[in-house]
Amino acid sequence: MERWFRIGLEQYGEAVPFVKPRRYDDGMSATEPRPQRADARRNRERIVAAAREVFAQCGQETQMDEIARNAGVGVGTVYRHFPTKDALVGELMRAKFAGHAEVARRWSTVEDGWAAFVGFLRETIGHMAQDATLQRMMWVTSEEAMDFAEPARLELSEIVGTMIVRAQGQGTLRQDFDVVHMPALMCAIGGAMSAQNSLVVDHWQLVVEVVIDGLRAR
Repeated sequence: MERWFRIGLEQYGEAVPFVKPRRYDDGMSATEPRPQRADARRNRERIVAAAREVFAQCGQETQMDEIARNAGVGVGTVYRHFPTKDALVGELMRAKFAGHAEVARRWSTVEDGWAAFVGFLRETIGHMAQDATLQRMMWVTSEEAMDFAEPARLELSEIVGTMIVRAQGQGTLRQDFDVVHMPALMCAIGGAMSAQNSLVVDHWQLVVEVVIDGLRAR
């Protein structure tokens, strides 16, 4: 159930290169990415943007050659930046978590705990409603992708968990709700958004408000 925070670009800023930890002879940190040439950075950005579009249409059936065509680069260029499809999915997830964390950080400055949590929830769900890529990636199970996005997931989980505890301390959020319940909540709403039934898709906003009302302390 915790995998919602493991899901999930360019909408939130420039992505960082995918690198596996290793030692460099030049004294760089084992986890610090090497600087990329301007043309390599542009290619990487085009690949990530193309991946978002293709994943939105095809989900897990997406192929790397389709992404290469959409990005206007050779498939070899795609593999130089992302050795596997899971590595590319991991970058999409990482960037989305980072974006949600920025939203959570902003809302966490609101003094009223309930207003902060609900504001974050509505804004994040609003982003999800406009992002078919995220809706289709809600069910990602690849360990490689999830491991790559894990640091960003943990950061997001910590911020949202603090918001939840603060609202509960103010007596406005039900006491039995925890940050580990967020995956089920978001997957349910994401499922409504991506449903083939147009009646469900058209009324996901009502589902959100019903969920929010159910989270309020009585």
